[in-house]
Amino acid sequence: MKKHAYLLLIIFISSCGSSVNRGNDKAVEHTCTSLFSDPHFQNGFNILSVKEGNGEIQGVFDYQGKAGGSPTWRIAQWNNYNNDLLNAQYSDEDGVHTYRTANGNVVSVDSNTGSLKLGINTSTEYGKNGITSNPRKNGESWPHLLIEYVLGDKEILKISDKKEVRMNIAYNITDFKDRMPDGTTDKGLHTAQFQWYVTVQNRTQGSEDYGQYIWFGLSFFDVRYEIPPAYAAEDGGKEHNTGAFIYVPDMREILVDGKTEIGKDMLVDVDILPMIRSAFKLAQERNYLKNTTWDDLYITTSNIGWEVPGTYDATVRIDSLNIRYK
Repeated sequence: MKKHAYLLLIIFISSCGSSVNRGNDKAVEHTCTSLFSDPHFQNGFNILSVKEGNGEIQGVFDYQGKAGGSPTWRIAQWNNYNNDLLNAQYSDEDGVHTYRTANGNVVSVDSNTGSLKLGINTSTEYGKNGITSNPRKNGESWPHLLIEYVLGDKEILKISDKKEVRMNIAYNITDFKDRMPDGTTDKGLHTAQFQWYVTVQNRTQGSEDYGQYIWFGLSFFDVRYEIPPAYAAEDGGKEHNTGAFIYVPDMREILVDGKTEIGKDMLVDVDILPMIRSAFKLAQERNYLKNTTWDDLYITTSNIGWEVPGTYDATVRIDSLNIRYK
């Protein structure tokens, strides 16, 4: 697993809901603050390399000069050697900006509404790019297609003084095709996952654990399961992996409308603070962040999209995406 994210923060206010003041029966509106600037992706994206581990910006999607400013979002496209977005063809139709590679990977953005499409075709990578076999073997890398966000040092989100931190998303996996060679699927090696992660990091200067973090994630779709189960383990196995603790809650607690089905509109809006507390407690029980307190922890980065350690072609449409807090 590879996680990268680098971003800026501009705050805007959004509604978190309301409650009734019993004294005068008037609804009292509560507001939350959003972590994400440019929610409609109007400023485009910086593009990273297909080479995993290379965090340098390689190019930009500026909608052929139509973008409104400098990008705050990034696109990671690790191990898509036959689908490098830097070689994608661009089209624009009424503010829908589409970048499509010759082999079918696609990033399409409606900058009017903020709807975003991410399509990845690993069937044009496995066994065809000189890096991986088909099917993927143990120890081989896999394609990613993620959008990423990081908060600057002055904008990271301290969580100990927050009442709520809500991850909110509306999405639809519009297309999914199993391209695994017949009889080769190994659930320990091969899957396709659509997931959303944040890093929860010790950012207290002088702490022995300064810079160490937990990956906290929501796994909306994993082809191996009806609904993805809880997962807690180290991000390890290869030299470029982070060695950090990963925690994903049982998604039966999150997907209240049932499993993610192809073509089904899905909506998730969940307060993750109690789950982060559980993740932190379990991490310490397993000897991670042993010199960290709850007061040391901040949300520092976010990424969402596809990781596909198997031969699958998949597309998701994200209609809205936010992290809000109060």
